[in-house]
Amino acid sequence: MKKLALSRSSITIFIAVMAALFALSAIVAARESEMIRGDGAGPGAFSTSAIGCAGFYEILKRMDMPVVVSTSNPLRAAGSGGTLIIDEPIPAFVTSGEEDKIDRARRLLLVLPKWHWRTDPKRPEWVSQMSPQSIPYVQMALALVSIDTSQIVRAAVPRWTVNEFGFSPEIEGAVQLIKPSERMRVLVGGEEGALLVEFSGDEEEEYDRAVWILSDPDVLSNHGITRGENAAFMVSLVKSLSAFGSENYSGNRTIVFDETVHGFMSENSGSIVKMMMKFPYAIVTVLTALSACLLALAGAERFGAPSAEKPAFDFGKALLIDNGARLLDYGGHHAVTLERYARMTVNETAKALRAPESLEGRELSEWLERVGESRKVSVRAASILDSLGHGTSSVPDLMETARRAHRWRDEILGRKMR
Repeated sequence: MKKLALSRSSITIFIAVMAALFALSAIVAARESEMIRGDGAGPGAFSTSAIGCAGFYEILKRMDMPVVVSTSNPLRAAGSGGTLIIDEPIPAFVTSGEEDKIDRARRLLLVLPKWHWRTDPKRPEWVSQMSPQSIPYVQMALALVSIDTSQIVRAAVPRWTVNEFGFSPEIEGAVQLIKPSERMRVLVGGEEGALLVEFSGDEEEEYDRAVWILSDPDVLSNHGITRGENAAFMVSLVKSLSAFGSENYSGNRTIVFDETVHGFMSENSGSIVKMMMKFPYAIVTVLTALSACLLALAGAERFGAPSAEKPAFDFGKALLIDNGARLLDYGGHHAVTLERYARMTVNETAKALRAPESLEGRELSEWLERVGESRKVSVRAASILDSLGHGTSSVPDLMETARRAHRWRDEILGRKMR
């Protein structure tokens, strides 16, 4: 089989295409994360509607507190010493790994949902209608912290009989409350139930872990944060939770609002492999794979371009000289050829030195000797001509004479020795 090879131009094109695709994939991976957006009118730090908490997030930010919104990995953003805030999680966006995230959070504030809403079709960032959620829906959020039996009630609270903070929360209408269980410590509550409780898990859990549950979101929502002392109460609550166990932890105190539970998710929050399999990143993946396949096929013996064959005859000078030398060698005229070469070299050199045309034989030899002496050449012209005059010299002697003639010519003409 005729050997095939990939042409240099093809290799250059393929390398350029591969480099361009690699650069494109790097730019796509490094650019700012594109977000899958949830309901902008629902709860959460992104929402400016009545039930959102963008106002509370802005308050913490303006107080220069280390607060961030996470759409990829909130637990990693919180670190070992941060506070994770899960505000009114929406069951449709809560993944199977949510329980593991809550179990690993050292400081967690879980805000229970309260309202069912409808988005205003004219202004998608607002709500057009609000109604209380069903109690089972609220208990689904409690199930995230393994609480299945706590009773949820809604009642008016004339006063708070327990309040471990210096500010009193104020909520309009019926307040959503938790009937505390044995594993709950009431932080804020009245005779009707608790507004804020501290939930204790298994006995094996570390003592510096805190899980606080806020039963009514109206105290931090946009429509309620400005009421009474609610803003001061929520700031005090977050500061107290962030400082919980501070004598045992010296890590960061970042406050993280988890927005993945509201449907806000960065597309590159998962692994790079999963991201490259999604549109539009899959285009780069497919083109890269196709280019690699074409490069492999083009370099294969069966599919590559055939290598160029040399022409049958080469009429260059080197080939003519080589053929002439082979013919002379085959004919056996070595002595005649070497003697003719030496004589031709002497005659051509004499012409180059502008020797008088009338000089021949001994007179030419003497003239060349004088020129050689004046130019201080190491080889005498007479010795060359004397070696050619016998006609019975052997081939080795004639070869040496030809070499001396070549050297004499270069020296007397002032050429560089070759």
